[in-house]
Amino acid sequence: MRNKMEQFKDMDAQLIDEVGKGNQAAFDILFSKYNNKLYASLLAFTKSQDLAEDLTQKTFIRVWKKIETFRGDSSLFTWIYRIAINLAKNEFSSKQAKNQGITDNIDDTYDLESSVSSPESHAIETESMQAVMDFIASLPSDLREAISLREFDGKSYEEIAQITGSPIGTVRSRIFRAREEILNFMKEEEIYG
Repeated sequence: MRNKMEQFKDMDAQLIDEVGKGNQAAFDILFSKYNNKLYASLLAFTKSQDLAEDLTQKTFIRVWKKIETFRGDSSLFTWIYRIAINLAKNEFSSKQAKNQGITDNIDDTYDLESSVSSPESHAIETESMQAVMDFIASLPSDLREAISLREFDGKSYEEIAQITGSPIGTVRSRIFRAREEILNFMKEEEIYG
């Protein structure tokens, strides 16, 4: 009996083939299969529901148009995720993203109410978490991407290396540097977890 991973890869191969032929139903299946996972990853990366939704849509438009460029060097989701991250990096580097403030929706990502004892401590903790998230959003894109994949998406170093196309040593270094910068920021701002 074949394992589920092989069946999963076969299904993706069929979807890729059919989408490449312009089969809208196959694309709809591919979209349904990966839409929520991609959106959650982009939300963790951007900290903005609107931006994550826009990037998810743009990513799947690009997948539809460029499916024939998928070479199979990685999983289909990894390929889709790379497209999304490249679009997100472009968005972050644009003036519009810098002017909008990308971390508007921290309350949608974290449920802090269960860990606080009063409205005052809740407000302080929410404000502190917002400050940390704003700081993470201000990190250089390579550090922000690595720390987001590790801490928000729970990816392994190997998965991050594959997704970013970087050597594993570089991934470890970026995560270490990002954590170090976050801890230094928290010390300076007297934010204690």
